[in-house]
Amino acid sequence: MNHTINDLKNSETSRTVAASNLINWFWHNYFRKYAGILIIGVVFMTLEGGMLGLLSYSIKAMFDEVFVPSNEAALLSVGFIIFGIFVLRSFSGLIQRLIVTWVSQKVEKALQESLLAKLISLDMDFFNKVSPGVLIERMRVDTRSVTATAGTIFITFIRDGISLLSLVAVALYVDWIWTALAFIGAPLLIIPVFFLQKWIRKTSSENRTIEGNLSLSLDEIFHGISFIKLYSLESYRVGLFKGLLEKVRKIKLKIEAGIASTPALIDLIAGFGFLGVMIFGGGQIVSGEKTIGDFMAFFTAMALIFEPMRRLSNIAGNFQVMLASAEKVFTFFKLNNLNYHQELNSEHIDATNFSGEIVFEMVSFKIADKMILNEVTFSISPGELVAFVGKSGAGKTTILRLLSGMISPTSGRILIDGVDISSIPISRLRAHISIVIQENQLFDETIYENIRIGKLDATDAEIQQAGLSAFVNEFSDDLPEKLFTKVGPRGNKLSGGQRQRINIARALIRNSPIFLLDEPTASLDAKSEDLVQKALNRAISGRTTLIISHRIATIVNAQKVIVMDKGMIVDQGNHPELMKKKGLYFDLSKLQMLGG
Repeated sequence: MNHTINDLKNSETSRTVAASNLINWFWHNYFRKYAGILIIGVVFMTLEGGMLGLLSYSIKAMFDEVFVPSNEAALLSVGFIIFGIFVLRSFSGLIQRLIVTWVSQKVEKALQESLLAKLISLDMDFFNKVSPGVLIERMRVDTRSVTATAGTIFITFIRDGISLLSLVAVALYVDWIWTALAFIGAPLLIIPVFFLQKWIRKTSSENRTIEGNLSLSLDEIFHGISFIKLYSLESYRVGLFKGLLEKVRKIKLKIEAGIASTPALIDLIAGFGFLGVMIFGGGQIVSGEKTIGDFMAFFTAMALIFEPMRRLSNIAGNFQVMLASAEKVFTFFKLNNLNYHQELNSEHIDATNFSGEIVFEMVSFKIADKMILNEVTFSISPGELVAFVGKSGAGKTTILRLLSGMISPTSGRILIDGVDISSIPISRLRAHISIVIQENQLFDETIYENIRIGKLDATDAEIQQAGLSAFVNEFSDDLPEKLFTKVGPRGNKLSGGQRQRINIARALIRNSPIFLLDEPTASLDAKSEDLVQKALNRAISGRTTLIISHRIATIVNAQKVIVMDKGMIVDQGNHPELMKKKGLYFDLSKLQMLGG
């Protein structure tokens, strides 16, 4: 069963997957491999739970054989029996908790690993529609909710279930009528508990959605902190966050109230039952039909029985909370990857030696009903430098995104060396393309590691050479740790020009036949731009290069300039030819708005 983005949106607000399907999927994919050790855990849970029944039964012996007859000789033996019960219960409880915790942590780790692998494999259409905050919430919070709650439910169901059975057995052994009186109101709980559980799951699903929005808000705040400070938006953003926190507080209160309602109802019904036992059973004790030991054993069993009953009654509520998180995680795993590149049908495609010839044939791309590119056709020869110019929104960046497989064309074909790129596995296609954009991603690693990301199996010599070719050494040599200096989150310890030179070094080390450059020198000062431009000239020499830039110095060196307007190619030629035509290119160059 595969799902779409619409299914994902539906799962944020309503139940879309049957509980049995969720349980079956998680069991077979994550929990079943630990069945052996879980069975050992069940043995120790059974011992821990059974000890409560044995304890309540031993109370009868303590009164009838020790206290009432004043039998001092039996005092020590009964005392040691009770002591042994506590020791065995304590040991069993420790072992089973360690087992369940170990399994829960292993499953949580495996679930997070496989979820990240799934998410990171999805196409950009998915990431354009789902916020990072929601993804982080699902990765960290929902996976933990599934595993931790599953562990709690498992322990409660087995241990407290055995406790309940053993205590009921003792109560029945003492007097079945007393037991029937104690539980006579239990059927009255069925209908309210059923509706409570449905309400809890629905409310829990709403809560997970709101908490996803909370994570999104934090993500936006910390990513946009410079903008927030520059525009004095601190109070505004804190106010929005307070509103979300209040929504979370209110809905969590509702969930807890729903979960707490079941044990509250049990206590109420139990109170009436115990009153009946006191009236009926008290008379039997006074008349001598029952012993003090009988009453104390029954009383102890009933007193002990309500705690496991409360926990068992919470299972249904916790189960609904778990299902709400499980459904959101599960829906991600079942999403289709809409990318049109065929990973499985690649045996006839040899993309190992691209020469770099690029052809667009009647390529169109639209989002909803808005046409972004309209039947664009052009060709680029191997090793050719081609610049794309036009006003903002003309479709220039869309061409680079299509060529790199970040998005898929609505119609038409894109060919590299005569091969339709839809037939090339996306990983192989991207292995032959290097990209430098205005703000490339730097990770909170060393300069060395950020360069190595371009080619993970690169040698030390290759990394050093890439750094030299991109003029990285001109600033790294002045740093305390040289290339092994950490750059900070998103490279915030470096200047824009320094970050861009690392990006160029990363692109260089790939040794790709095709380079895509999107405003690589924008927002740089003159000195930084000069160094970056020199590094770029080295990088693109002899390679097929597509560049978007508003810098005339870059455009004039292009063998071909393609002028775009409103998603269409309106002119093409080299710089002198286009200037002579005095068309859109001429106007843009005069206004210094090339690319924008």
